[in-house]
This record gives sequence, C-alpha cells and structure tokens, in this order.
Amino acid sequence: MKEKIKSIFNEYYLEIIFLVVAIIFILLNRNKAILGFKYALSTYKNLSIVIIGVAFLSGIISEIIDDNIVKKFIGKESGFKGVLIGAIFGTLMVGPAYIYYPFLKELLNKGAKINILATTIGAWAIKLQWIPFAITLLGAKFIITLNIFIFIFAIISGYIVEYFTNLEINESKLIKLKK
Repeated sequence: MKEKIKSIFNEYYLEIIFLVVAIIFILLNRNKAILGFKYALSTYKNLSIVIIGVAFLSGIISEIIDDNIVKKFIGKESGFKGVLIGAIFGTLMVGPAYIYYPFLKELLNKGAKINILATTIGAWAIKLQWIPFAITLLGAKFIITLNIFIFIFAIISGYIVEYFTNLEINESKLIKLKK
C-alpha cells in the first residue's frame, strides 16, 4: 500500500501541490477561491479549442508526415533555410507557447533540429496580428525596428540554445543528452 501511495505521489506531485494550495486558498478566503476557480474554468474553456487543434496537428505530424520530410525542411539537411522556416512559422503562431510544446516535441522526434525549434519559440514574440495596433500606439519606426531585432535575435538564440544544450536524437527517436 505504501508503494502505491508513493507511486501516486511521484507521478502526480504537481497536481497534489496545486490541490493543497487550492485547499489553503479556500480556507483563507472561500469567495475569492471560488472566483479564481471560475476564472480558471473560463480560461480552460477558451484554450481548449487551441489545445484540441494542436493535439490534432501533433497526431497528423506523428502519423502522416514522413520523418524524411521533417528532416528535409527543418532537420539537419535544411541548413539556414530551415532556420528561416522556423522563424517565419514562429511569427505566425498564436496562443501561448506551452500549448505547442507537444507539437514541437513531435517535430523533434521526427528529426527537426533543436536550433530551429528554439528559433520558432523565440520568433513567437512577434505578434503579426498586433503590429498595426502597436504602430498606432508606439509608432512605425519603433515597432518595425523592434520586430526586426526580435526576428534576428530569435535566429541567433536558436544557435546558442543548440550549442549549449548539445542534444541529439538517437535511432529510437528518444532525446538524449550527448556525453
């Protein structure tokens, strides 16, 4: 019985911590805790469509797209062209980054280079849909200059991440740290 409890705690420790914190909040201020819970449910409802879409996209990548296609466009064979594809893809993505991490992991398992995925995440800071609004508030020169530098530094940071993480994908498609 002790082993089963220990196993449950080891597997769900984060959820248990959140549950304990939620109970403490309920004991401290029940009304605010309920409002917080309602807000969390509303947020989850809004994100569920994106989460389902990304799960679907991950499934398509996993089952339909061949490893060689991923390697050709964003793998070792792609070179700087793959980095540009990752950067452009990053600027087009909407929503919070954590939703796309399973999708990015699937690409990594299919042969994508780590620097391209890091570049994609870095370029995510550019929100194309907000640029016209930002220009009206902060001016075209500032916003355009800022986004150009974000794009450039996303690419540079991708190479830096690759250098420092030194990751490789072995034949069984599991991520391992080089020794």
